[in-house]
Amino acid sequence: MSDFSKALISEMPNSELQEKLNLFGQFIGDWDFEGVYAKDTPDEWRIPGEWLFSWILDGTAIQDIFICPSRKEREINPHPDGEYGTTIRSYDPSKDAWDICYGGHGFLHVLEARPVGNQIIVRNKDESDGLNEWVFSDITQSSFHWQNRTSYDDGATWSVNFELSARRR
Repeated sequence: MSDFSKALISEMPNSELQEKLNLFGQFIGDWDFEGVYAKDTPDEWRIPGEWLFSWILDGTAIQDIFICPSRKEREINPHPDGEYGTTIRSYDPSKDAWDICYGGHGFLHVLEARPVGNQIIVRNKDESDGLNEWVFSDITQSSFHWQNRTSYDDGATWSVNFELSARRR
């Protein structure tokens, strides 16, 4: 492992922040998922993906890699609309929320996350293209559900863009 990787990746969370870091820390590890676009419509299609989470920056933050379609699927069935992105999630004690930056080829999103009941709600900070949420729900030690959804009426109604069901490897 290079010095860069050794300096970036951490084995465990920072002990002083561990309780707050557990919100996303519960996802540390490797996950496989089945993603669904246009669910319950004639255009519905499903695709396998993977989501990898790790502690970083001396255990004070989390970085993940979102790969859809999965690396294995890309070899046999490349998809032009695929996504290979990374997220850095950092807890901010001053506002009791997570600052999130998600980016990939040609895009970068600045987001904020908070727990809401048994869910984790991630929201975009720029609402010029509607209100966007990424919702983690039905979270267990071995699985979770996740949706990307958009509202153009301040949250009165939502359109689901993509959703997935993940299983820990």
